[in-house]
This record gives sequence, C-alpha cells and structure tokens, in this order.
Amino acid sequence: MKLHDFLKETLPETLPQSEEHQNIRTRDDFIKDVMDGIDRAPMSIRIPPHIISSIDWANPLEDPLRRQFIPMMSTFQKDHPVLALDSLHETEDSPVEGLVHRYNDKCLFLGGCLHKNSLITRVFRTLLSLKASSHCPLYCRFCTRSYAVGANTSTVTKSSLKPQLRRWEAMLQYIASNPVISDVVISGGDSYSLMPHHLRLIGDRLLAIPHIRRFRIATKGLCVSPSRTLDPEDDWTDELIALVKRGRECGKQIALHTHFNHPNEFSWVSREAAQKLFASGVIVRNQSVLLKGVNDNVETMAALIRELADNNIQPVSSPSFNP
Repeated sequence: MKLHDFLKETLPETLPQSEEHQNIRTRDDFIKDVMDGIDRAPMSIRIPPHIISSIDWANPLEDPLRRQFIPMMSTFQKDHPVLALDSLHETEDSPVEGLVHRYNDKCLFLGGCLHKNSLITRVFRTLLSLKASSHCPLYCRFCTRSYAVGANTSTVTKSSLKPQLRRWEAMLQYIASNPVISDVVISGGDSYSLMPHHLRLIGDRLLAIPHIRRFRIATKGLCVSPSRTLDPEDDWTDELIALVKRGRECGKQIALHTHFNHPNEFSWVSREAAQKLFASGVIVRNQSVLLKGVNDNVETMAALIRELADNNIQPVSSPSFNP
C-alpha cells in the first residue's frame, strides 16, 4: 500500500508522546494503528499531495490534518444505537434520485463526473451525460455522504448513483417544474470531479431556468488541490469564471463553496489560487465543520476566520449542504 510505504519512509522511528495515544510510541505502532483503522473505516483513503505536504509528520498523532483524513483504530468508539450511514437522511428527501429537496426554496443537485475516456462519455458528450459523483479529490473521515461516496470498503458497500442520462434529465425537469425553488447546490461527491464541459452544461441548464436565482458549486478542491486553480492547462477554473460571468450578465449569482477546517490547510499556493478567483469576480464562501481536536477552540477558529478573510473567502454556516 502506498500510504504504508510512505509512512515507513517518512516517520521518525520514535514519535513524540501523546496523552490521547499513550500506547503509540514508535513508527511501527503508528503504522499498525493506521492500517487497522483503514480496515474499519467507512471511507477509503485518498489524500492529494498538497495535504500530504501540509501534515507535520514529525508529530502525526497531534496533527489536525492527519486527524481529519487518516483514521486510527485507537480513536474508534462504539457506534450509537441509532447510527445511520445516511446521517442526514438525504435519500428520504429525494423526490428524484440524486436530488435532495429538503428546504422549500433550495435543493441539492448531486453532480459529478464520468471518466474522461469512458465509452459513456464519448457517446453522450454532446448531451447532458453526467454521473452522480462517487469520488472526491480527498476523502474526509467525517463525511456525511459515506453511504455513497468513494470506493467500497471492508465495512461499507456504497450506494453509488450510476451514469444515466434519464436520471439527470429527471432532476433538471423537477427543478424546472417547481418554481418555488430558487437556490441550487451542486455537489456530489465533489464538483471538482466534473469535467469542464460538464460544468458548463449543468451551469447553463440551470441559468436557463427562470426561477433559479442563484446556485452554489460545492468543492473542497480549493482547499486540497489549489494548484489546479493556477494551472493554465486545467480548464475547470476557466469554465467556472466564464459561468460566473454569464450568471452576472443575466442577474444571477453563482458562488463557489469550499471547505477549509484549519488554518494549516492554507499555503502560498492556496493564497494565490484564492486571489485569482477574487480578481476574476468569483464569490468564494467557506463551510467549516467543528471537529474535536482539530478546530474546537477559540484560538484555532479565530486564526482560520482571519486567514479566510485575508483571502477574501466568506465564512458561512450551512451544515446540511457541506461539500
């Protein structure tokens, strides 16, 4: 396993002592605990280079980013008797498969990608051929959509939505036929998984619906893969900027909702990427999850909010629609 080999090569032989993990003293202790945790976890492991490079591997037991994305068996607690993987009961509020309509004037559009070289993508490229997102650039241990997102694990068989044109059309028709809906969240998975032309297709379809006044594109991408925003050969951000411009021209607001939970997730790359979006007129908002041992103190949360403000990212609260 790549993570196992990376930890073996990177970690110091002896780890700093931790009050929470008193029995973990060596590199091998830590690796065994992590491997056992992965076997038990409902989410598979996916960590992009930006986050890997931001973790303090000299003290991984206490690092706030490691806590978010790498499970340890020693931290697992007994499940609550009424635990449900679909903790927000999204499937119960889905009048159409893949679309959650819980609040009167808002709905959640679970969008994502087809693999670039798949037969389905080639056949339907000129149509609305999208797949409910089954993956993200990074998998969070606290994900409320662990029933559907990511690959199957030893403990969870995912209820992934398959790429079907008729399902996407049904979702859009439901939105178009319900004039009470004015606000749409495009999520998944993660909207960073959308191919650029898919982002354009879905955005233009929503802009063409008269009663849709605003929509939000939910992605953790700016946080975990900021270099994509700066990459001149990556068209996703160009499509986002163009879509925001078209929205402004017809009096509709499009915003990017991202997901920073700790100030350590910022780097010079994050700051340059945020500045590019700001200079291009993209509204960026942030939804943070309150996490034990990560940001559950005034000092950390204050530092995070200052960092967001310095980078023209607006902190908001909307826990039901976390990306």
